[in-house]
Amino acid sequence: MKQNTKKHSLLLALPVLAVFVFGTLGTTNAFAEDANIGLIPESVSLEKTDVFLDVSSESPIDKAVVQFRGGTDGWAIIGGQAYDSKIGMTGKAVHQGNGVWNVNSIAEITVENRHATLELKGKAVDGKLRLHGTGTLDGGEPFRIILRGNFAPIYDQPGDFVLDWSVAKIQNMNNGIRIPLIQDGVIHVKPLMSVEEIDDLDSELTIKE
Repeated sequence: MKQNTKKHSLLLALPVLAVFVFGTLGTTNAFAEDANIGLIPESVSLEKTDVFLDVSSESPIDKAVVQFRGGTDGWAIIGGQAYDSKIGMTGKAVHQGNGVWNVNSIAEITVENRHATLELKGKAVDGKLRLHGTGTLDGGEPFRIILRGNFAPIYDQPGDFVLDWSVAKIQNMNNGIRIPLIQDGVIHVKPLMSVEEIDDLDSELTIKE
Protein backbone atom coordinates (compact mmCIF):
# COMPACT_ATOMS: atom_id res chain seq x y z
CA MET A 1 0.00 0.00 0.00
CA LYS A 2 2.85 2.38 0.85
CA GLN A 3 4.45 1.56 -2.49
CA ASN A 4 1.29 2.58 -4.37
CA THR A 5 1.07 5.80 -2.38
CA LYS A 6 4.66 6.69 -3.33
CA LYS A 7 3.97 6.02 -7.03
CA HIS A 8 0.81 8.13 -6.88
CA SER A 9 2.70 11.05 -5.27
CA LEU A 10 5.44 10.82 -7.87
CA LEU A 11 2.96 10.91 -10.73
CA LEU A 12 1.32 14.01 -9.27
CA ALA A 13 4.68 15.68 -8.90
CA LEU A 14 5.90 15.07 -12.47
CA PRO A 15 3.65 17.68 -14.19
CA VAL A 16 4.66 20.28 -11.63
CA LEU A 17 8.34 19.46 -12.13
CA ALA A 18 7.99 19.62 -15.91
CA VAL A 19 6.34 23.05 -15.75
CA PHE A 20 9.15 24.30 -13.51
CA VAL A 21 11.98 22.95 -15.68
CA PHE A 22 10.64 23.86 -19.11
CA GLY A 23 9.22 27.13 -17.88
CA THR A 24 12.65 28.08 -16.60
CA LEU A 25 14.29 27.11 -19.88
CA GLY A 26 11.83 29.25 -21.75
CA THR A 27 12.42 32.37 -19.70
CA THR A 28 16.20 32.28 -19.14
CA ASN A 29 18.83 32.13 -21.88
CA ALA A 30 22.53 32.45 -21.13
CA PHE A 31 23.08 33.73 -24.66
CA ALA A 32 20.25 36.25 -24.63
CA GLU A 33 21.01 39.82 -25.60
CA ASP A 34 20.57 41.11 -22.06
CA ALA A 35 23.06 38.56 -20.74
CA ASN A 36 25.61 39.46 -23.42
CA ILE A 37 25.52 43.16 -22.71
CA GLY A 38 26.69 42.63 -19.16
CA LEU A 39 29.81 40.76 -20.34
CA ILE A 40 30.97 43.21 -23.01
CA PRO A 41 32.73 46.52 -22.22
CA GLU A 42 30.74 49.61 -23.22
CA SER A 43 33.51 50.76 -25.57
CA VAL A 44 33.31 47.58 -27.70
CA SER A 45 31.03 47.50 -30.73
CA LEU A 46 29.08 44.32 -31.48
CA GLU A 47 28.85 45.23 -35.17
CA LYS A 48 30.77 42.79 -37.37
CA THR A 49 33.25 44.29 -39.83
CA ASP A 50 35.80 43.01 -42.33
CA VAL A 51 38.87 43.33 -40.11
CA PHE A 52 41.36 43.07 -42.99
CA LEU A 53 39.55 45.90 -44.80
CA ASP A 54 39.83 47.97 -41.64
CA VAL A 55 43.61 47.57 -41.86
CA SER A 56 43.87 48.12 -45.62
CA SER A 57 41.61 51.21 -45.70
CA GLU A 58 44.70 53.47 -45.63
CA SER A 59 46.08 51.97 -48.84
CA PRO A 60 45.80 54.06 -52.05
CA ILE A 61 45.97 50.90 -54.19
CA ASP A 62 42.76 50.14 -56.11
CA LYS A 63 42.59 46.57 -54.84
CA ALA A 64 42.94 46.14 -51.08
CA VAL A 65 46.11 44.20 -50.26
CA VAL A 66 47.58 43.53 -46.85
CA GLN A 67 50.88 41.98 -45.83
CA PHE A 68 51.19 39.73 -42.79
CA ARG A 69 54.06 38.27 -40.77
CA GLY A 70 54.05 36.12 -37.70
CA GLY A 71 53.27 32.56 -36.80
CA THR A 72 52.01 30.02 -34.38
CA ASP A 73 53.71 27.63 -32.01
CA GLY A 74 52.77 24.77 -29.76
CA TRP A 75 52.95 21.03 -30.15
CA ALA A 76 53.00 18.21 -32.67
CA ILE A 77 51.57 14.92 -31.41
CA ILE A 78 53.73 12.00 -32.57
CA GLY A 79 53.28 8.49 -31.19
CA GLY A 80 51.12 9.82 -28.38
CA GLN A 81 53.78 12.31 -27.23
CA ALA A 82 54.03 16.08 -27.70
CA TYR A 83 57.00 17.66 -29.47
CA ASP A 84 57.83 21.33 -30.01
CA SER A 85 56.35 22.66 -33.23
CA LYS A 86 56.25 26.05 -34.96
CA ILE A 87 54.87 27.58 -38.15
CA GLY A 88 56.31 30.93 -39.24
CA MET A 89 54.49 32.75 -42.05
CA THR A 90 55.12 35.69 -44.36
CA GLY A 91 52.48 36.47 -46.93
CA LYS A 92 49.79 38.66 -48.40
CA ALA A 93 46.01 38.70 -48.61
CA VAL A 94 44.20 40.23 -51.60
CA HIS A 95 40.57 41.30 -51.27
CA GLN A 96 38.25 39.57 -53.77
CA GLY A 97 35.02 41.23 -52.63
CA ASN A 98 32.19 40.12 -50.34
CA GLY A 99 34.57 39.64 -47.44
CA VAL A 100 36.67 37.01 -49.26
CA TRP A 101 40.48 37.32 -49.23
CA ASN A 102 42.88 35.16 -51.24
CA VAL A 103 45.89 34.30 -49.09
CA ASN A 104 49.36 33.35 -50.27
CA SER A 105 52.19 32.67 -47.84
CA ILE A 106 55.65 31.20 -47.46
CA ALA A 107 55.79 29.06 -44.32
CA GLU A 108 58.70 27.77 -42.28
CA ILE A 109 57.55 24.64 -40.47
CA THR A 110 59.46 23.06 -37.60
CA VAL A 111 58.62 19.81 -35.81
CA GLU A 112 61.22 19.03 -33.14
CA ASN A 113 64.47 18.97 -35.17
CA ARG A 114 62.86 18.64 -38.64
CA HIS A 115 62.29 21.65 -40.90
CA ALA A 116 60.60 22.51 -44.17
CA THR A 117 59.82 25.58 -46.28
CA LEU A 118 56.72 25.56 -48.44
CA GLU A 119 54.02 27.68 -50.01
CA LEU A 120 50.62 27.88 -48.36
CA LYS A 121 47.51 29.02 -50.22
CA GLY A 122 43.92 29.48 -49.16
CA LYS A 123 41.22 31.93 -48.17
CA ALA A 124 40.26 34.13 -45.25
CA VAL A 125 36.55 34.80 -44.78
CA ASP A 126 34.76 36.35 -41.81
CA GLY A 127 37.41 35.57 -39.21
CA LYS A 128 38.11 32.07 -40.54
CA LEU A 129 41.34 31.06 -42.28
CA ARG A 130 41.98 27.95 -44.39
CA LEU A 131 45.41 27.13 -45.79
CA HIS A 132 46.99 24.12 -47.44
CA GLY A 133 50.27 23.20 -49.09
CA THR A 134 52.78 20.48 -49.88
CA GLY A 135 56.51 20.34 -49.20
CA THR A 136 59.51 18.19 -48.38
CA LEU A 137 61.09 17.83 -44.96
CA ASP A 138 64.86 18.29 -44.76
CA GLY A 139 65.10 14.51 -44.34
CA GLY A 140 63.58 14.03 -47.80
CA GLU A 141 60.05 12.97 -46.83
CA PRO A 142 57.26 14.61 -48.85
CA PHE A 143 54.28 15.83 -46.84
CA ARG A 144 51.17 17.93 -47.04
CA ILE A 145 49.68 20.23 -44.44
CA ILE A 146 46.10 21.34 -43.82
CA LEU A 147 45.35 24.32 -41.57
CA ARG A 148 41.96 25.65 -40.54
CA GLY A 149 41.45 28.19 -37.82
CA ASN A 150 40.08 31.45 -36.54
CA PHE A 151 41.61 34.92 -36.28
CA ALA A 152 40.56 38.13 -34.58
CA PRO A 153 42.10 41.56 -34.01
CA ILE A 154 43.65 42.03 -30.58
CA TYR A 155 41.93 44.77 -28.60
CA ASP A 156 43.85 48.06 -28.51
CA GLN A 157 46.71 46.65 -30.64
CA PRO A 158 46.08 47.90 -34.22
CA GLY A 159 47.32 45.49 -36.87
CA ASP A 160 47.85 42.57 -34.48
CA PHE A 161 45.68 39.48 -34.84
CA VAL A 162 45.47 36.37 -32.71
CA LEU A 163 45.38 33.13 -34.74
CA ASP A 164 44.30 29.74 -33.44
CA TRP A 165 44.29 26.56 -35.53
CA SER A 166 41.22 24.46 -34.80
CA VAL A 167 42.30 21.85 -37.37
CA ALA A 168 46.01 21.46 -38.12
CA LYS A 169 47.74 18.33 -39.34
CA ILE A 170 50.73 17.17 -41.33
CA GLN A 171 50.47 14.00 -43.40
CA ASN A 172 53.50 12.04 -44.57
CA MET A 173 52.90 11.28 -48.26
CA ASN A 174 55.03 8.12 -48.18
CA ASN A 175 53.37 6.22 -45.34
CA GLY A 176 50.14 8.18 -44.77
CA ILE A 177 50.91 8.90 -41.11
CA ARG A 178 49.12 12.01 -39.85
CA ILE A 179 50.58 14.30 -37.20
CA PRO A 180 48.11 16.59 -35.41
CA LEU A 181 49.29 20.07 -34.44
CA ILE A 182 48.12 22.13 -31.45
CA GLN A 183 49.18 25.73 -32.06
CA ASP A 184 48.23 29.38 -31.71
CA GLY A 185 50.03 32.70 -32.06
CA VAL A 186 49.97 36.31 -33.26
CA ILE A 187 50.04 37.69 -36.80
CA HIS A 188 51.02 41.29 -37.62
CA VAL A 189 49.07 42.81 -40.53
CA LYS A 190 49.73 46.07 -42.36
CA PRO A 191 48.51 47.65 -45.62
CA LEU A 192 50.73 47.67 -48.70
CA MET A 193 50.99 51.28 -49.83
CA SER A 194 52.40 50.94 -53.35
CA VAL A 195 52.70 48.63 -56.35
CA GLU A 196 56.45 48.47 -55.67
CA GLU A 197 55.80 47.07 -52.19
CA ILE A 198 53.57 44.39 -53.71
CA ASP A 199 56.24 43.45 -56.26
CA ASP A 200 58.88 43.22 -53.52
CA LEU A 201 56.65 40.97 -51.42
CA ASP A 202 55.83 38.77 -54.43
CA SER A 203 59.57 38.25 -54.96
CA GLU A 204 59.98 37.39 -51.28
CA LEU A 205 57.16 34.83 -51.54
CA THR A 206 58.85 32.95 -54.39
CA ILE A 207 60.55 29.78 -53.16
CA LYS A 208 64.01 29.51 -54.62
CA GLU A 209 64.60 26.15 -56.34
